[in-house]
Amino acid sequence: MAVVSPAKSASNDATRSKLQRYLGRDYAVAWPFLVPLIIVLVGLIAYPFVSAIVLSFQRKMVGGEATFIGLGNYYALLTNKTYNFLTSVRVSAVYVVASIGLKFVLGMCMALLLNERFRGRTLMRGILFLPWAMPTLIVALAWRWIYEGSPSGLLNLVLIDYFHSDTVIQWLANPNIAIWSVIIATIWQGTPFWTMMFLAGMQAIPQEMYEAAKIDGANIFQRFLFITMPLLRPVIVVTSLLSTIWTANSINFIYVLTKGGPVGATMTFPMLAFDLGVAGAGGQLGLAAAVSVMFFPVFIVAIYFLTKRMLATEARA
Repeated sequence: MAVVSPAKSASNDATRSKLQRYLGRDYAVAWPFLVPLIIVLVGLIAYPFVSAIVLSFQRKMVGGEATFIGLGNYYALLTNKTYNFLTSVRVSAVYVVASIGLKFVLGMCMALLLNERFRGRTLMRGILFLPWAMPTLIVALAWRWIYEGSPSGLLNLVLIDYFHSDTVIQWLANPNIAIWSVIIATIWQGTPFWTMMFLAGMQAIPQEMYEAAKIDGANIFQRFLFITMPLLRPVIVVTSLLSTIWTANSINFIYVLTKGGPVGATMTFPMLAFDLGVAGAGGQLGLAAAVSVMFFPVFIVAIYFLTKRMLATEARA
């Protein structure tokens, strides 16, 4: 009969104690419920992530053999200007920061409006949330028609007929305005999500706090600054985190409207990864994986600081 040493027995007891602390008293019952989740996380997240890291160190073409080249893909992205990697960093920063900032401002303004009582408020809420409920592909195709660079394009037609413009603007073919055209389309669909989140947070704030502040002489801006904003901070953090991740990783609008052009003016990093691995550059899977891996630390840092800020806010509350 095997003899269990005192040291090993103490180690097992310590492990069991930790499991009880993290999973509760019925930790043994929790395992059957956790195992399917662990399998899903490993199969759908951990394995693809590790595979992408391994692929980024290889020269791999679609249908070809993989060859280990170390940091060759990373070096090529940083030094070969034909890949437009550094340009994609700048474009991605402008695209994400401008989109998130304007969604925040517009979403907050519309939430404040819809939080007030007025005739037709329910109908207004339903209409406002329609852009977010519509399929992204349909929205992108509609905006491509709006931005059509001909006299028959909706935006050019309005400028010509109502503002007597003599110039047909190439909204998606002009490198100086193409990215802003895409940003406007992204904001149009994404702002209702921010509005919905902010409005839900405002509905949870007790009205007694506003009434007490009003009795104390606080005006509308002071009530917003010292009551609404502090109590909405957790909602703002979560919404910013989710929207930043979705906006930074999305290629729907860019692919439909510009495909990363003109001359790389809208080439964000997920669009660059798609272009290198699938579309225009011949299926260079190793380079495409390297693009994604190089931007992964950016998301980790953003998630860390936003989560830390949210937890600190909850601790103070």
